[in-house]
Amino acid sequence: MMFVATLIHTPELCHARKEFSDETKLWLDGMNDSAKKLGIKIHGAYSCPTEHVFYFVLETDDFKSITAFFSGIMLTHNNGHISPVNSLKVSADILLK
Repeated sequence: MMFVATLIHTPELCHARKEFSDETKLWLDGMNDSAKKLGIKIHGAYSCPTEHVFYFVLETDDFKSITAFFSGIMLTHNNGHISPVNSLKVSADILLK
């Protein structure tokens, strides 16, 4: 199943701030290994620095693995929305039957 995760933080909790940069770097450096261990395929990981938002496009059969993936600073410094999504082709095929 595909998911889009949107993580939003305040400027005060920005991951680019000096006091958070080491922990953020550690999480980012381990992101791919963590995803692999949890059975998650990362289709995309994006940042919008001017809006203090991260976007992730993830695929997994286990929603609990996504909550485990967003641990540490990604959990404590962001408010998140994780939405299951279908491709428009799949959605159209279902709706137009």
